[in-house]
Amino acid sequence: MEGQPLIYMARHGSTALNGKADCFRGKMDIELDAEGRRDAHRLAHYFEPFEFGHIISSDRKRADETADIIARSKGMEVYSTPSLRAFNVGVFSGKPKNKENEEALQEYIQNPDRRVPEGESLNEFKNRIRPAIWEACEIAQEEGKPLLLVAHSSCIHELGDMFHGDHEAVLVEPGGVAVVCMTAHGITAAPIYKRRQAASVQRADTIS
Repeated sequence: MEGQPLIYMARHGSTALNGKADCFRGKMDIELDAEGRRDAHRLAHYFEPFEFGHIISSDRKRADETADIIARSKGMEVYSTPSLRAFNVGVFSGKPKNKENEEALQEYIQNPDRRVPEGESLNEFKNRIRPAIWEACEIAQEEGKPLLLVAHSSCIHELGDMFHGDHEAVLVEPGGVAVVCMTAHGITAAPIYKRRQAASVQRADTIS
């Protein structure tokens, strides 16, 4: 994408709840699996030519470990924050993404002020993640270097919603990357590494 990169958002590598298990991760604080660590090392290799002002990660283990592998390859520190956590789907965390659970969670997504039991509402999530993204963009503009954020698929959904009005617009696979750029036409976002093809699914199917 042409323009001035402001932030790169990397999706953490895979975990035991990705792949065949295909469960909602949400508030689960799980570590990367072997493939997830390979994802992180691939990201470190991908980012070799990039220069970042800061690396900021969700404080969940799966994101923090991904960020740490990238940061060590660059001799940088990782700053962790709960602001970049995945959408907290509460009681659905750790449950399989079967039809029954997806339809039940979709009720909360379609009613974004309703809080998921033991979790948060979709609007609470948006009100947490969006200021963090805008703040990172402002820091990048002030310092003249892009920031790397390491987060979750639900956070990448928000990039699509923020800049395209379509939460599927910039989806990436585990270990993938989206970029937010300042262009002549304003700020926009795009997937740049391991793009995920949208399948016109309900949002509940792809919540991290």
